[in-house]
Amino acid sequence: MFKLNEDQLLIKETARDVAQEQIAPLASDYDKKEQFPVKSVKYLQELGFMAMMVSEEYGGSGLDTVSYALAMEEISAACASTGVTMSVNNSLYAYPVEAFGTHEQKQKYLEPIISDHIGAFALSEPDAGSDPAAMTTKAVKDGDDWILNGSKMWITNGGEADYYVVFAITDAEKKHKGISTFIVKKGDPGFEIGAKEHKLGIRASSTTPLSMDSCRIPGDRLLGAEGDGFKIAM
Repeated sequence: MFKLNEDQLLIKETARDVAQEQIAPLASDYDKKEQFPVKSVKYLQELGFMAMMVSEEYGGSGLDTVSYALAMEEISAACASTGVTMSVNNSLYAYPVEAFGTHEQKQKYLEPIISDHIGAFALSEPDAGSDPAAMTTKAVKDGDDWILNGSKMWITNGGEADYYVVFAITDAEKKHKGISTFIVKKGDPGFEIGAKEHKLGIRASSTTPLSMDSCRIPGDRLLGAEGDGFKIAM
């Protein structure tokens, strides 16, 4: 018979207390105003909930998947927008950077999102949502740098993130095996964040398009090897 251990029960209790006492009272106002839940996210950062499974070596909580799921349930019950923000930061940004990044990449692009910054995951495009092989965003090597051109759509945390895991075609002939993954930073030349989407629900979550017009990034921003993008996305 499956039972939660003491640590998992403590995580669940802590998450419920914070969710009901700190986050739930703010949720309705954030949703009505379509305003990113800054205070709620800050509570989670202070608890280490924005990087729950990141190893302690890089400043994370080093917790197990069950603890993460328990915390997600409690936070999402209080505010779905805050829960989505937390989920993307943990599962779609922190996980691929830790799983596929080098030690140096983890120090540069993982440690900052533990307590201060936010990450996002940019795969979907206007004509390539559930079919990544149909994406048109391209990355071309130029000396030691990469130049990215293309656009992404419906990116959760898009308007608030500081770091983005971005997928682009580096070898069109290989289709899905020619997709690679890059880390793009807010403020990179040629990288633009579009207007926030107006949604029917989860309105406080920041969902935006992204565009890259000759966006130049250093060569050390390639995550994993060339062609690993589909594997990383999956």
